[in-house]
Amino acid sequence: MQKVSILHLITTAKNVSPFDVNMAYDAGFDKIMPYTNVLQEDVIALTQDAMFSRSPNGVKREALFFGGRDIHMALDMQKAAVLGMFTPFEMSTMTDPSGAFTTAAAMMAKIDAHLIRNNQTFAQQTIAIFGASGTVGTTAALIAASLNANVQLAAHKNVAQMQAYTDTIHEKYGVKLQVLDGTTDAAKTQLLNQATIAICAAVAGVRVLETAYFAESHTLKIIADVNAVAPSGAAGVEVMSDGTPVVGAQMSNQIAGFGALVIGQLKYKTQQKLLQNLLAADHPIHVDFNDAFEVARDLLAHAK
Repeated sequence: MQKVSILHLITTAKNVSPFDVNMAYDAGFDKIMPYTNVLQEDVIALTQDAMFSRSPNGVKREALFFGGRDIHMALDMQKAAVLGMFTPFEMSTMTDPSGAFTTAAAMMAKIDAHLIRNNQTFAQQTIAIFGASGTVGTTAALIAASLNANVQLAAHKNVAQMQAYTDTIHEKYGVKLQVLDGTTDAAKTQLLNQATIAICAAVAGVRVLETAYFAESHTLKIIADVNAVAPSGAAGVEVMSDGTPVVGAQMSNQIAGFGALVIGQLKYKTQQKLLQNLLAADHPIHVDFNDAFEVARDLLAHAK
């Protein structure tokens, strides 16, 4: 008799995300078990309790999902869990803290598809990220850097603080990121006068980019905004914008906009597919933001 499938939802927060619970059930998991306020030192014990309570075939019907609000902690927990496993007691794992990995992956896949249609690659782009120290902004920066883009993080409040954060990212992931001043209207305008892509991943309900900042830019080709709460993060980018022209840009330099709900639709499909992959895998897989990006890109490539 086949064992029921179980997804162990592990988070450092006091609650697991209802979004993740719903997604896991809809992906086909029979049981969802939440673990909250988990510390990193708890992960190996939790992992091995899940392993040793079943036969190797039963363990294949389990998976670990790491959520929370801190992408770096979630990745560290995933790494600890994998290190705590051994053959034949191994199970699949996935990280998607705050939905940041699948959201950023969907956004970057949308941008990627637009670039491909215009015979461009990420390696040819300068990407300015606003809200760069947040979960989605940081993840987008990591994906873009892995694709050889020139990534510029806009410091919203303090350049030195953003530089310190960026130094930590470089030490942890080995990626090269620039920090530029984004603390004033003039600084934002200067950023957008040299960027080819702008990403808005700041706090929901806050307008980060006004039309005046990019209206005369001759370089900017794409603005992507993950803010679904009015007002949009970027003027002229509506939540259902799907490569449609941004209102207010110079007609001589049409800018394509990608809005939060369009990105969100692909994010939903991406997370569902990744969870289904955990269930279907005949050997352990370990899913992070890179895998999320590849799945999102594949979903777009095969969309009718």
